[in-house]
Amino acid sequence: MFNSFIFTSGKILRKNNPNDTLKYLKNSNNIIWIDLEDPSEDEIDMLIDKFDFHQLSIEDAIFPQNHPKIEEFENYVFITLYGICYDDIITTQELNIFFGKNYVITFHENKLNSLIKLTNRINRIKEKETENLAGINDISKGSDILLYSIIDLLINEYFPITEKLDDKMEALENKVLEEKTEEILDDLFKQKKNILIFRKFVSLEMQLINKLCRTEIDFIREKTRIYFRDIYDHISRINEDLEILREVIPSFIESYWSMYSKKLNHSIHRLTILATIAIPLMIITSYYGMNLELPEFKFGIFGMFFMWGISFLFSVVMLIILKWKKWI
Repeated sequence: MFNSFIFTSGKILRKNNPNDTLKYLKNSNNIIWIDLEDPSEDEIDMLIDKFDFHQLSIEDAIFPQNHPKIEEFENYVFITLYGICYDDIITTQELNIFFGKNYVITFHENKLNSLIKLTNRINRIKEKETENLAGINDISKGSDILLYSIIDLLINEYFPITEKLDDKMEALENKVLEEKTEEILDDLFKQKKNILIFRKFVSLEMQLINKLCRTEIDFIREKTRIYFRDIYDHISRINEDLEILREVIPSFIESYWSMYSKKLNHSIHRLTILATIAIPLMIITSYYGMNLELPEFKFGIFGMFFMWGISFLFSVVMLIILKWKKWI
């Protein structure tokens, strides 16, 4: 699906036809954002024919890469970033960006919340018919500001996910402390995997954004680098939070095994007490199990009560001894 915004002469134009959009590309004063969601073959051919993008960049955009990257070419910069979703497990959505002198092209398969937010923000300003575009960081004055807006909104989507992971870990900690151990270990390992996956993408994107901040990349003006340094500060904070969560998980697992061992020890302790109390019963019954005449056969019912009485008495004596020794 093709969608585009043209920032020209203080106005915002929205076009859904590639031909209507491309005619504004020749004027370097115009800033163009083209968003391709699940693009068709014709739209992909347009990228090759009209923008002369390298075949490798097109292939990287079409086929999933599973890692962030940045590549510089003569007339554009190719960037791959990832939107992160969290619903019990971490999933990723690849966003490919072609960044040129007066254009930014976003290429992705599924809808991205960050791009939806930016589209809605531009539409609200467009509806006001105002010539002041400062509300979106003055995108009309540079494609680098447009690139900043896209990346900034994408990274800001990470903060709620980090908070959800933190809340999930806190809930698991409470379960461990309350000895609700059923399936906790599986949940801990699942969250560990989520955090490691999330942290892998964040750490790689940190390097990418650091390059945008510090390396002399064409089409990014010196005065704009401060915006990318702000993004770097945000993603650094996210990376630190994820590192803390990653370090906490081993202690949770250790606490789990400690609570599990404690519960197991209590069970063994109870069983040991019952076995100790039952020792007199086993001795008496095993003694009369050696082909000896049972008291019941010789003294009738009185013999039976005598046997049960002796057994009960010795069991009580064992219980008193255990109490006296403070073993229970």
